[in-house]
Order: sequence, then C-alpha cells, then structure tokens
Amino acid sequence: MTYSRENNFDLIRLVAAIQVMLFHGFTFFNMTNVSWGKDFQMFVYLLPGVPIFFTISGFLIYQSLERNRTRLKKYFVNRGLRIYPALYVCLAFTILLLLISGKIYWPLIFSKSFIGWLGAQLTFFQFLKIPAFESWGVGHPNGSLWSISVEVQFYLVLPLMVIFLLKEKTSLRSKNLILAAIVAISLAYNIWVKRTFPQDTPEFKLLSLFILEYLYFFCTGILIHLNFDFLKKYLVGKGWIWILIFVLFTAIFHSWLNLFENVYDASILGIIGEIILSLATISAAYSMPSLSKKLLNGNDLSYGIYIYHMPVFNYFYNQQPNITLQKFIVICAAIIFIAFLSWRVVEKNVLKLKTKIQL
Repeated sequence: MTYSRENNFDLIRLVAAIQVMLFHGFTFFNMTNVSWGKDFQMFVYLLPGVPIFFTISGFLIYQSLERNRTRLKKYFVNRGLRIYPALYVCLAFTILLLLISGKIYWPLIFSKSFIGWLGAQLTFFQFLKIPAFESWGVGHPNGSLWSISVEVQFYLVLPLMVIFLLKEKTSLRSKNLILAAIVAISLAYNIWVKRTFPQDTPEFKLLSLFILEYLYFFCTGILIHLNFDFLKKYLVGKGWIWILIFVLFTAIFHSWLNLFENVYDASILGIIGEIILSLATISAAYSMPSLSKKLLNGNDLSYGIYIYHMPVFNYFYNQQPNITLQKFIVICAAIIFIAFLSWRVVEKNVLKLKTKIQL
C-alpha cells in the first residue's frame, strides 16, 4: 500500500475534537435555549468526533504496527508517549481546578476513594468517578476520557490481531474475512449490551466501556487500510463527495435511525452510516492533502482540546450552569489556547523522544 506523506489527519482530528467540545458545551450549558441552539447542536453532531478518532486509529496505528511488527517494545513506548505525558499534565490541571473549587480537602486526599480515583486516572480507568466530585460541574471531572480507556484497550488488542493478519500465508481475502468476523462479533456484543441492560445500570456503563463495544470502528479503519490500493481511486481527492454523501444520508434517515441521539447505533442503517463516515474520514485525509500543513503549520491541537475541554467546562459550570453565548465562545477560545500550550510545551517535545529512544 502506498500513501502520500502529506495528508489531513491532523486537521480532521482537530475538527473532530472541536465537534466534541462544541456538542458537550451546548449540551451542558443548555445553549440549546438560544433560538438556533438546537439546530446548531444537531448540525455539529452530523460528523461525530469519537467514531472519527477510532477510525483514524484503526487506519494509522495498524499501518504503523504493520511496518514495525518485530518491534513491539517500540510500539508500546510510542503509544504511551502519545497518550500519557499530556494526560498527566491535564490531570494535574484538573486537580488544581478541583482545589480552587474547594472539592479537594485534606481528609479526602487520604481517603481510599480519592487514591483509587487517582490511580484510575494514571492507568486506563479514566471513566471512574467518585461521590466527592459528583457535585462539581456535570458530576465527573473529565468524563470525556472514557474514550482513552477504549483507545488503550485497542493498543493492547491490536498486536494480538496482527499475529493472525500478518502471517505470510494469510491472503488479503482471509484478512478481510477475519476482520469481518471481528466486526460481526463487535456488533453482536453491542446489540446484546443495549438490549440486556438498562442504560442507567452499572452493568451497562461498565460493559459499554469494553473494547468490543467499539471495535468495529477500529476494524473499519483497518479494512480501509488493507484495501486501500483498490479503494484509493474512489477516495483520493473525493473527500467533499463522501462528506456530502454522509450528510445527505444522516439528513434523510435520522428520524428512523435516531442518529443524532445515538451515533453508535448497531442497526443496519447505523452500520451503513458509520461505514460512509469512515470512508469520508479517510477520503478527506487524502483530498487537498496540503491543506492541513497550510492551516495548522505543524501544530496538532486535537488531543489537547479533547482532554482539557471538560475540566474547563466543569469549572465554569460549577460557577454558573447557564451562560451567555459570548461567554461560551470565550471559554472555548481559552480551551483552544490551553491546547496550544499543551502541544508546544508538552506533546511536541515528548513526541521527539520517539526517534531518540532506541529499543
């Protein structure tokens, strides 16, 4: 498979991160009360950020591991460097906001619940919340980090998948069949969880954070990578066409699919919509591929926006649940600035270690 080194993945991730930030902000601050708020919220949700992140991960991380299949230590170090240093700085920032808000006090620091929460944030159980913080903001200091848990699970599972997919005797057809079987299992698990457990139960919340719930997103990205030689004539340079197809699909079928409320719908229409979204994502990455470089100049703010937006929202929500549109815009601008600092001070410098660490 041949790829252009120039692509728009950084720009697409930025759009996805901003989508998540805007949707959460409009939801939690009740910005839908403004005359055009609900329509804007639905428009923003047309291109859901988290599935885009997962598709890109499947496409790029499999590609990376395929090239370095014998260097698993290097693979895990690189994944860790991308996720954890910036995440730990964000954790310190979140704790500072909790301290300023009076939610962390001496007896709490030495309690089992706080120590357990801190340990969860330092590993990959970021979805854990404790009663002490339920009165801060929307009830979870950084609820968006549930997807980090899923992403890390994918990093751990992918090497096991590669064992079967990269055998010398495994044909492309066999690889496609293996991945199709994994997709089928993932969808079946998704349906089983949603039909078996009410959404407000602990069982549902825990099972819905297991990698099987979302593995079909990652596998779709892998399938596009494996079949890129065939698909590129339909994808390269055709990003706007695929985006338009996805927008039209969701506009026509959203009343049946309920896509705006449940983007992870495992119905036939949901699967079709998610396949179109994945194809649109990869197509956009290789359409006008110099666009990302021109607009971003090498700055990748997507991760910073994603991990910082909820602590900032929670801090301001704790002060005032309903805010003006002008103040919301200022808060979002502040989050983007924090993300810029995170990239320039932490992430960019840490990622340089990828080439320096020899394993």
